Amino acid sequence: MSPITADASPNFGLIIVEGEDVVRLGLWTGIQQQWGIEPLVFHEGQGLLTYLETTPLDPERHPWIVLCDAQLTVNDTTTPWLWQWLKRHYPALRLMLTVRPAALELVSLAQQVGVEGIYHRHTALRDLLAGMLAIAQGEIVHTVTPPKPPLKVLFPNWWDRWRYQVLQQGLAEMEAWLQALDQHLGRSSHLSALERLVCEGRYREIRAAHWLVSRLLPQPCHVPSPPAAPQVEMLSQLVDRCLQRMQSDLLNLTSRPLELEVLTLQQRRELLYTILRQWDLLVRTLQATPPAIELLHQRIPSLLQDLWEQSLREFFRPYRFALGSDSDLIALLLTERETVASVYLPSIPFGAEMLAHLLSQQPLKIHHHTYRYGTPAALEILDALLDHWLLTVANGILYPLLNRCCYSEVIQETFFQAQYTSTREMERFRNALSWHYRWQRWIKEPQDIFESRLVLLRLTQRGIQELTLTVPRQKELMQLEGIPYALTLALEARDALAPPLRAVVAWVGKGVVYLLTQVIGRGLGLIGRGILQGIGQSVGGGWSRSETSKTSSNPSGD
Repeated sequence: MSPITADASPNFGLIIVEGEDVVRLGLWTGIQQQWGIEPLVFHEGQGLLTYLETTPLDPERHPWIVLCDAQLTVNDTTTPWLWQWLKRHYPALRLMLTVRPAALELVSLAQQVGVEGIYHRHTALRDLLAGMLAIAQGEIVHTVTPPKPPLKVLFPNWWDRWRYQVLQQGLAEMEAWLQALDQHLGRSSHLSALERLVCEGRYREIRAAHWLVSRLLPQPCHVPSPPAAPQVEMLSQLVDRCLQRMQSDLLNLTSRPLELEVLTLQQRRELLYTILRQWDLLVRTLQATPPAIELLHQRIPSLLQDLWEQSLREFFRPYRFALGSDSDLIALLLTERETVASVYLPSIPFGAEMLAHLLSQQPLKIHHHTYRYGTPAALEILDALLDHWLLTVANGILYPLLNRCCYSEVIQETFFQAQYTSTREMERFRNALSWHYRWQRWIKEPQDIFESRLVLLRLTQRGIQELTLTVPRQKELMQLEGIPYALTLALEARDALAPPLRAVVAWVGKGVVYLLTQVIGRGLGLIGRGILQGIGQSVGGGWSRSETSKTSSNPSGD
């Protein structure tokens, strides 16, 4: 590396992304004093992304170098890392990372994706500037190496681990003695023959002991390499299978309205492709440092929100100024972030379990079923969960579009099917969506929770269908309040009262039947029989009197 001089005038561009005010000010001041140039400075990654999307970089400065913290993320709250996102979307940029001691696990991933410079966080400014010059000239400078595996991984047995530590300490002491004796024999010319002979003998003894102890060191176990290949294979299978399912017409075959219905088939597929790419990038980024399942449960809301936001940005990036140069479509849609985070994203189940299965090959447990990594059954359930991820996020992306600018002629011509360009049809569809989410919130979801039922959206060869799973949802049931909770109480009361009520109704019914048949029926029968008998007697008596009268009325008396 060439030394930095005060009159150096580099012609490359420089961007600094630094969240700490003191460090940012020190870098900006030092670079100005050393080179006399003013770098572009941002305090978070989102500001840089917004700048790159709206402002072209000066072509006279080449190359452009980005200096940032390795732990800086795209939206400064969750992965993917900013440098990985830049490498993917702006490959012409050259990156320099400063790595904190707690983030050394990212070094190997940064090397794999092709980061040009990797330095410790507290590297002196002079060394950073020298590295910038070297990277601008095409060199790759990695001053940080990936951390070695811990002893617990190298030696799972505690006895081997203790022996290794003790013998390694002894070897270090022998090496120090050998170095001291070597210097003593080489520099001391006034040694007597006897003293030299004693020192050389001791040197040979220590070397022999060093050789013997090194042979007694326990051999470390084979360190299993991170399961990147199987994970990538599993991810590739999931992505390929999902892409095949997307080749259908994506018709809505469910009993509910879907926001995806308004899009043309081409836009529907493009939106799902975009979300699938972002999901794949999210999982591969997490492979660098797979978090524990407990941490995944804590981070899953922010990961889902990040997936939604990045997918929205990617999908609408070509149409960012479709509403006019003074209106940013992406910024307008992102104002609905809180509504999407509270209505759409919580309906994605088993997110942490799915990621833990893909990242750490942990068995996927759903109710009484356990799916081992790589099995056909695991692929089937992962397909279902991934489809629900994609379709739910897609509906969440289209919600702000329908809520904010669905009547714009440009938006209608670009995204919507012909039937939804009608104001009446659009209003009817929006009302159907509004009614569905009210019904889902107040009636359907509490009933599904109470009945331990989970409904997922699936991509099939015919279109979008529903898949119903039976899983315990006791935790969600305990969190219900207000009307949803009252509904579950009503359902429980109905279930509790139904059997005795049915028994009472059956008993009363039997009594009514007995009363009608045995009492009233028999009474009516007797009354009817008496009436018939009376009629019969009346008819018989009338006939006899008529015959008598005929006989007595004969005048001849014969």
